Amino acid sequence: MKKSGLAVFMLLAAGILSGCAKQQQIPSEPKCLSGVNIDSAMRGSEKVLVGMNFVINKADPKLSIITTKPLIGGQFFELWRKDNVGGYNRAMSSLHTIQRIVELGFNENQGQVCIVCKVTLERLSIPEKRIDSAASTYSMFSSSEESEQSLAINPEQEAQMEWLDIGRDPRLETVILDKIDKKLTSKKGGR
Repeated sequence: MKKSGLAVFMLLAAGILSGCAKQQQIPSEPKCLSGVNIDSAMRGSEKVLVGMNFVINKADPKLSIITTKPLIGGQFFELWRKDNVGGYNRAMSSLHTIQRIVELGFNENQGQVCIVCKVTLERLSIPEKRIDSAASTYSMFSSSEESEQSLAINPEQEAQMEWLDIGRDPRLETVILDKIDKKLTSKKGGR
């Protein structure tokens, strides 16, 4: 019985570790749908993004694009969040402050609407507090209470804070395109 428990533990550990391996940065393929127009594809896409907790920043029918505001990545315990796809992304969002921005582009080609999805990943970079003397060593730690942790940032650090582009999230791109496809095809079937 102990051997089977160890075997199960080893399989789980291998699955978790393989899920945390750095993901490939290969962009997702565009999703081409027939039987829909750009306007209905954009409306359905907006609903999918809002359902995934993204806030629409711009939806321009003239340019045929939709962009979202940055969405801070969900933590490992936020099981309802749909923006972390795979173990690597869950771990990265739990260890760092990550945000994702979605851009959708729509074009009509030979009776089909093709949707291109780009999810940009950015990580917050906060410079370390500078320690100039032994007396200022204590100030490198933020004060916290039992119920709430806080982060104190001095004005110099705040001026140097920035979001660093760390690439794309092709797994989330694929999930978004699949959800849009499912929403638009179920809409066609329901008519």
